Amino acid sequence: MHLRKITKKKVVTVGPKDTVVKAARLMGRKNVGSVVVVQNKKPVGIITDRDIAIRVVAKNADVNSILVKDVMTNNIVTGKEGQRAAELAKVMHDHGIRRIPIVGKRGELTGIITLDDLLYMIGVKLRRS
Repeated sequence: MHLRKITKKKVVTVGPKDTVVKAARLMGRKNVGSVVVVQNKKPVGIITDRDIAIRVVAKNADVNSILVKDVMTNNIVTGKEGQRAAELAKVMHDHGIRRIPIVGKRGELTGIITLDDLLYMIGVKLRRS
């Protein structure tokens, strides 16, 4: 199976100036654990449900006024269209990440791949709880 077949094209995104509440509601509605933060069609960060729990809720911050840019992970690692699955898996392993936005030649967001996607690709059976 080629990497293109497992790349999710419909990436859930928010802008850096969106509220954390908007990001959380999108995660709930789309049943995902993260959203890519995009500015001018390029990924500039990522925010996960864990980020919201630890960086906002655990600190008792006002979820209605905190912006995505205040709690997102900056300097994200991205993969490139056409990159080999083994390369991508190594990058994810080396950086300790479970999801990686995929970008095109101009750096624009074109998809996302998760560790589970890669495991599925190589035939590892995933147990769902």
